[in-house]
Amino acid sequence: MKSKVKGMRIVAGTLIGGLLFAALLVASAGAQDPPPAWIFELAGPGQGVLTTYQRYTTSFTATSNLTYVSFGFREVPDFFAFDDASVVDKTHPGGNLLTDPGFETATLGQNDPSGWGRWIQPIDTSFIGLVAGLGGSACSPNGPNGGAQFWCDGSVKGYDGLWQAIPTIPGDTYDISFFLGDNSGKDPIRPEIDMFVWAGDSLPQGTENLPEPSALLLFGTGIVSVAGVMRRKLSP
Repeated sequence: MKSKVKGMRIVAGTLIGGLLFAALLVASAGAQDPPPAWIFELAGPGQGVLTTYQRYTTSFTATSNLTYVSFGFREVPDFFAFDDASVVDKTHPGGNLLTDPGFETATLGQNDPSGWGRWIQPIDTSFIGLVAGLGGSACSPNGPNGGAQFWCDGSVKGYDGLWQAIPTIPGDTYDISFFLGDNSGKDPIRPEIDMFVWAGDSLPQGTENLPEPSALLLFGTGIVSVAGVMRRKLSP
């Protein structure tokens, strides 16, 4: 009888352990999934290894007077280089609707570039992206595509993103273009190495908008960002 009870306990423990492990896997997978409703994904059949900058273009039709355009990144174990983005109305042609699309007026090393908002998924514990420039960075050998500065991003635990809310005309078609490089030497694959674009009436679902840090925190934030770059190689 004791042997039977012991056996039942072992079976029960095994089942509970298996269920907990499965639950952790599901939770982990869900946390690393990109926010839904994207209009562009980098990873896909035939993409191949992305090294030096390539230009990508996608489009959307506006449904409101204000559209949130977001660029999201996740790169394990290396870094994306992002530069010279644009959003242009193709129905009523005009100029680029994005502010500081090449990060030229941003402060070097800053992770909240002027004119841009930023978001993370709740699983992230820090914001990995920052403004980089000439002279080498974690994105090396990629530097600026044009000008002297660019965005270098390697979010590890989840996706982080940059966004701008732009005035749009409902029914008009808009083209989004940007230059992207990567220094992993690997094919883009979800979720480890992937990049997305969203365009909608709000920020991507399930993301947290990050407020701009105060001026007193900027220097400390830069140090934390550098520390994040140093320790991210050890992150799963």
